[in-house]
Amino acid sequence: MSASGLRRGLGILGGTFDPVHTGHLALAKTALQAMPLTRVELLPAGEPWQKSGISPGLHRLN
Repeated sequence: MSASGLRRGLGILGGTFDPVHTGHLALAKTALQAMPLTRVELLPAGEPWQKSGISPGLHRLN
């Protein structure tokens, strides 16, 4: 494999993830297939101002 074909990046997918669902996972999978990434990490938003009634950030992180 040439150096340009190596997978070496980290993808970060941010969102509320309340809860994580198949759409989030499909987006992460598509990113892995479309870009030279070794993994995609989900990064839950803390307490977004534009949404109310979401689960506490600590619960969504775990």
